[in-house]
Amino acid sequence: MLMSEIYGTYEFKHFANKGKIEKIKTVLKEYRKTAQDIANYLWMEFFRSGGRLPHKKKISVKHIPSNLSERYKYVCLWQVHGVLQSYISNLQRQFADIVWNSTLSREDKLILLALNQRQEWLKCSADKVNIYDNGKPKEVEVKDFHRMLAKKIFKHLMDKNRKPSFKHISMQIDGKVVELLPKQQGKAKSFDYWLKISTLEKGKPIYIPLKKNSYAESLEGKFLNFYQVVERSGNLEFRIVKELRKREYVPTTDVIAIDLGLNPLFATDRGDLIGRSFLSFLTKLDKKITKRMANLQRRGLKPSQDKKYVSLVDKLREFLKSEINRMLNRIVEIYKPAKIVVEKLDFRSPELSRRMNRLIQNFGKRFVKEKLERLRELYGIEVVEVNPAYSSQECSFCGYVDSRNRKDTHTFECKACGKKVNAQVNASRNLLRRSSLKEFLNTNLPKKKVLKVLLKQYLERFKGCGSAPLELLKSNPYLRDYLEEFLNPRQGSP
Repeated sequence: MLMSEIYGTYEFKHFANKGKIEKIKTVLKEYRKTAQDIANYLWMEFFRSGGRLPHKKKISVKHIPSNLSERYKYVCLWQVHGVLQSYISNLQRQFADIVWNSTLSREDKLILLALNQRQEWLKCSADKVNIYDNGKPKEVEVKDFHRMLAKKIFKHLMDKNRKPSFKHISMQIDGKVVELLPKQQGKAKSFDYWLKISTLEKGKPIYIPLKKNSYAESLEGKFLNFYQVVERSGNLEFRIVKELRKREYVPTTDVIAIDLGLNPLFATDRGDLIGRSFLSFLTKLDKKITKRMANLQRRGLKPSQDKKYVSLVDKLREFLKSEINRMLNRIVEIYKPAKIVVEKLDFRSPELSRRMNRLIQNFGKRFVKEKLERLRELYGIEVVEVNPAYSSQECSFCGYVDSRNRKDTHTFECKACGKKVNAQVNASRNLLRRSSLKEFLNTNLPKKKVLKVLLKQYLERFKGCGSAPLELLKSNPYLRDYLEEFLNPRQGSP
């Protein structure tokens, strides 16, 4: 098995008392303030140089006032530099997209892309740049027009993309300020590790007792001397980073399509319904959250101020993450697919409150995306996202689209061909078919355009085989604008 740079962060449950937690929070508060000061300094250097971040190994932050030790400041610098570099790289990608999709001449595009590659957006002193036109190197002149346009595009992107804020960042720290110690004989046998963290007081570290994470320790790979201290709803979490090994994986199925819902959570094109009790758990939790929220509103309190409400939301988050991971693992274990097709992610249910739907949207979408990305990293599984518009109303057997096909949340019965199937299984089969059609790989294609493609495809088949009674087609409001054209096509000129 080959090593690859795949990293996972895993929480280790802590048992620190309130006093220790408050001291770590004090460090975190100072860390965030220092991070913002370092970011301000780096931005000053970025603009002074005309659009380049200085290399982190060449930066000194000794002049930045902070109650953190110099070691802490150095660790903070690396984290801030990484965040800003990622932000700038994103602007660079957006710059290239704007230029490629513009109406500029090919040569102007290549010159601007060369400036983008050199990161010379704000200050360009070069009179000429090398470009590759049709694979051949060519030296061309950089004009004031190119310099002005590069600066204009970049400033537009900076206005459009908000600069990173460090007010609420987590601490990403390493062996310079933290150390993981094993359980010591004769001391606190109920704990597996001690996390020794430096504080604002020199020579007075804090020892955080931790329990082992059996799941994290069962994964192939090695733990790194790198840690995260995360604040969530006023509570602290301590996480350890592990470098994972890419696993040997031999696909036995070419492709599997998955429809995401809540009852069940997943349905495959093979007919599997996975997570049938998922919605019932959410419904029970929804009642508790709704009841608690009503209580808080009567008392005039914010949800974030109430420990019970925060605990319920944390319980929801952990349930979603655990179940999504477990069920996607199960699908991979059963089918070993080379490719997974999913819809553009959406989680909603009329059986849940607006607040619960919003929470599921926030957490569920993120957890599914994270898990699919991890499956891609570990197993090399290709993940294809397709446009899901009308997939719940389209018949996967004959292609007929009608809102009346969906009888209820579970049952699909086609008005045209009469086929009856589970509604989510039907949708997953539509997703599978769409994965091979380029029109549906555009997940941002408006629903009206998706409907037009589906109806034209169906009516083309209708002309040849008469798959549905004309009366049914005429009663379908979706077909009103298209039916006459296909039944009575215009005659061409003689």
